[in-house]
Formats: sequence, C-alpha cells, structure tokens
Amino acid sequence: MKSIKLSLIPMLAIAALATSPAYAADEAETAKKSNKKICKKYRPTGTRIAKKTCMTQRGWDELKRRAQDAARTSQRLSGHQNREEGPRGGF
Repeated sequence: MKSIKLSLIPMLAIAALATSPAYAADEAETAKKSNKKICKKYRPTGTRIAKKTCMTQRGWDELKRRAQDAARTSQRLSGHQNREEGPRGGF
C-alpha cells in the first residue's frame, strides 16, 4: 500500500504542473514563437546573388520535415545499390 502511495505522488505532481498557469504561459510562449516570422538567406546553385525567404518557425519545420521525407524516399527507391556492387561500396 505504501508503494502505491509513493508512486502516485510523482504522477499527481506532474498533473498539477501540467494544469498550472506557468505551464499554460509556456505553451502560449511556444505558440507565439511558432508564429514569429523568421527570414533566412541562401544562395541558389549557379549564382552568387543571395535570396531571402521568410516563413514562420512552423513553416521552416515543415520544410525540413518534407526534405527529410524526400531524402528517405529517394534512398528507399534507389534500392541501396552500393551494397550490391562489392566490397569497395561502389566507388
């Protein structure tokens, strides 16, 4: 019985923390940051002239996720040919 009470204490503390105003303020702060516009400069291939793109943090995160998914899909569809070409790995 004593061990059950001891295991409930941390769970109750976490539940109380999750409903506290400070936690809600952290969520509001995170939401505010995700809506903030972030601009980044990059140089497209073949030019020395930099371009600037602005998106929210959520937009940058989505762009990164899509690029990672495309890389995974490309690797999966390539059939990992390097393994089949011999001990040198295809180089």
